[in-house]
Amino acid sequence: MLPFARYFIFIITFALTKSMHASCIVNSTLITKNSTRMKRIALVFFLLAGIAFSASAQSLTVFIYDTDGPYTNIRNAPKGKVVGKLSTNSDAMFNVVKCVNGWWQINKGEYWQPDDETGKLKGSTTGYWVHKSCIAVSTRNYGGQKLLLRNTPSHQAAVSYSFKDETMLRPIDIKGDWIKVQTFDGKHAGWIESEWLCGNSVTNCN
Repeated sequence: MLPFARYFIFIITFALTKSMHASCIVNSTLITKNSTRMKRIALVFFLLAGIAFSASAQSLTVFIYDTDGPYTNIRNAPKGKVVGKLSTNSDAMFNVVKCVNGWWQINKGEYWQPDDETGKLKGSTTGYWVHKSCIAVSTRNYGGQKLLLRNTPSHQAAVSYSFKDETMLRPIDIKGDWIKVQTFDGKHAGWIESEWLCGNSVTNCN
């Protein structure tokens, strides 16, 4: 969750707690009034929590890296019907928002290319999906930083693999600011923070 989202929830929770404490020490003639006030505060809390959750929606920018033929198939569901094709030589990029059984959903069906040409996929009312084997990200350790892949999306989790060379990886899952990636040879996989990944197909993300 984004920092400001956490801040909103903290402030409202604090206010709600203080109000509840106050209502416990007043005399009984104020119970009905305080009950109505508490309902209003609770409603505001849940509304702001919903806004905070929306603001923290996860996504990842990726690019096409598909060596199996001249086109990458875009489907209307995981393992669904092909509703579009993107050239594997187009260097197309797009945002993906969730992964289901190895299939990534493309955000709003929108994509763009290095020449700033933008496009929108058509032909589906159930979303647009691309297989994990057709997309990639590169790492942002441009200064030779040692990057760690962890067993779970946490700084306290055990390290499953480490490396210093800039490399391309296959994204295979997402959880907040953490991305699960796999090396192209399939030998190593783990979680890494998204800030270390770049979804630009033709240059770095500096």
